[in-house]
Amino acid sequence: MTLPPPAGQSPTEGPRYGEYSAATTWDAPPPPPAAPKKTRILPIVLGLGISFSIIIAGATTAYLQRDNIRDLLTVWSYEPTAVVEGYIERSQMTDRGEFLFKASQPVVAGSAEFNETCGTLEEGTGVLGCYIPSSRLIFLFDVTDDRLDGVEEVVASHEMLHAAWDRMGSDEQKRIGVLLEKVAAGYADDEDFSERMAVYARAEPGERLNELHSILGTEYADLGAELEKHYAEFFTDRAALVELHVASNAVLKDIDERTTALVAELDALYEEVESDNDRYVAGYDKLDKDVAAFNAKNNAYGFSNQAEFDAERNALIARQNKLDKLYASIIKRDKIYKTKSAELEELNAQAASLNKELNIVERESEF
Repeated sequence: MTLPPPAGQSPTEGPRYGEYSAATTWDAPPPPPAAPKKTRILPIVLGLGISFSIIIAGATTAYLQRDNIRDLLTVWSYEPTAVVEGYIERSQMTDRGEFLFKASQPVVAGSAEFNETCGTLEEGTGVLGCYIPSSRLIFLFDVTDDRLDGVEEVVASHEMLHAAWDRMGSDEQKRIGVLLEKVAAGYADDEDFSERMAVYARAEPGERLNELHSILGTEYADLGAELEKHYAEFFTDRAALVELHVASNAVLKDIDERTTALVAELDALYEEVESDNDRYVAGYDKLDKDVAAFNAKNNAYGFSNQAEFDAERNALIARQNKLDKLYASIIKRDKIYKTKSAELEELNAQAASLNKELNIVERESEF
């Protein structure tokens, strides 16, 4: 906008005190920023005991003995890969845990083979392992991203515990089930835990205790003396296994929390800039009209003295200066928004990459 020159009176024009340029110009406001979007990452690592009737109820001693012989023959003939041996060592399985794991002849498979065997679940969830009771086989998804170090060992242990549950008698399952539900009740208000168990309930109706046995045993510390004694049958140092889960899950939680915080920050900045943008445009529209009215009044010799002219002129200039400062603030915040939007895009890319590594079925953003 072109500011007026100081007021002056021509001896031949009478009381006309200068003008405020009627053809006012002002900077166009920046376009409103795009609303932020978030690629949500769900730190839900799912290992399934795929079956709708996998519990062997009322097994007799003779049947269990035959079962043990079958497992023994399988272990004798099974040749584990170096990767499988690494899982056993790092998860610190006991001899019993190692025996059950090898009796399940674990196969580490890529996406195509794994999903063909184990299937996929609803959007936003991922399957990383499955135990198939009918064949007593374990399949594990091949996670190759170093950021997720420890995930495979936790999933392998999760599936081994499905094999252990499959071999328990019904009385033992009931006894352990009571202990599991007691611990689970302590996480009733944990949104992530509840959401995860809801997914299992939809995917495997009736298998809550089976899944709790694997989840609590591999991911949660301090389960009480009786459950710790039970899991000591399968792990020499269960706390170390839980630490692997905590460390790998921390990567997912960190990205999710940073992304959530950044989206909230961008949302607030977006609304603020958009509101100020509207205020800036409306302010200059009003100022243009008032400048035109000021000039028309002056051209019609409507000011009675220099002081009156200067007062109205200075008020218009003050409004212009205030709007110019608002514009500069909008531009500054717009640059901040674009910088933070780039940060969000990078986090979204990381989330998408981890989702792929976790075999998570993509879904549209909720943001």
